[in-house]
Amino acid sequence: MKQSILVIFSLMLASNYANAQLFSSGNNVIPGNNVGVGTNTPAVKLHIQNNVTAELLRMENTNPLARGSFRLSNDVALNYASFSKYGSTFPGGYPGVTTQYPYANMLAFGNNNGPCLFSASGNTGIALAKSGTTKLKFNVNFTSENVGIGGNALPVTNIHFNNSLAGDTIKITNNTTGHNAGDGLDIRNTGIAATIMNLENSTLEFGTNNVSRMKINSDGKIVMGTTPTPAGYKLFVEEGILTEKVKVAVKTSSEWSDYVFAKEYDLKPLSEVEAFISQNNHLPGVPSAQDVVDNGIDMAKMDAKLLEKIEELTLHLIEMDKKMKDLQKRLELAESK
Repeated sequence: MKQSILVIFSLMLASNYANAQLFSSGNNVIPGNNVGVGTNTPAVKLHIQNNVTAELLRMENTNPLARGSFRLSNDVALNYASFSKYGSTFPGGYPGVTTQYPYANMLAFGNNNGPCLFSASGNTGIALAKSGTTKLKFNVNFTSENVGIGGNALPVTNIHFNNSLAGDTIKITNNTTGHNAGDGLDIRNTGIAATIMNLENSTLEFGTNNVSRMKINSDGKIVMGTTPTPAGYKLFVEEGILTEKVKVAVKTSSEWSDYVFAKEYDLKPLSEVEAFISQNNHLPGVPSAQDVVDNGIDMAKMDAKLLEKIEELTLHLIEMDKKMKDLQKRLELAESK
């Protein structure tokens, strides 16, 4: 009987040792699964308890050329997250952003592909490390308080979007029905070229005081004001334009009026012009007042038409001058007899 009790006791003790997870430095098993500091009822593997305002845990590395790190891993050893504080004279700096984030006295944490950085000078950044290259995707400069997004460059304005790609693009998308991530508004910068582009089949508006002042329609027509741009035109400005200079181009020389001086030009006699005016109350080929009210005028065509009338008048005056000189000669001849 005594022998049986001893066997059962030995098995129980061995079972307790087998389930125990704590070991001393000498590899001696310490009964229990959790460790408590400041508590004798630890609820987790390491339970630190205090009831005063004070730090609970200190990890210190006094070597200024070293760093203190805390690493958290899962079942895959390479899938770890680290929390590191670098020594005050730790050499070098974070790859790709060395000048903004020198190692000395820097705090960094995150997984091995995306650290969060806090420099001793106060700069704050979030970076991606890919194929040995680090790209700082979010960067707050402590001195200027400027925020940089997209690249390693030091931000020079309040919000600075900058990277080293062929083109920088800020996209704003409304994910409602019928829209996707490729739609929306793009603000692009490629080299020295800049673009604001609405990728939707709709308008692009510019305004002040919460009022739309200029609108570019999906067909490329531009409206300044509330009146729609008439058919056949690309720009309408309500209430007019004030400018110091206007230059209107014509496509070919045939659209100008020098054809009046061609020998084959059919110059209407003044009597025919007079008859037309008496019947229509405007010059031949010139739109009436009502036509201008209804349809407006094409400045290039109107200037060409007015020049046509001036050139016609010039030809009539030249012809009249010839006739007057001929009459003058005849009068002088008659007086000399």
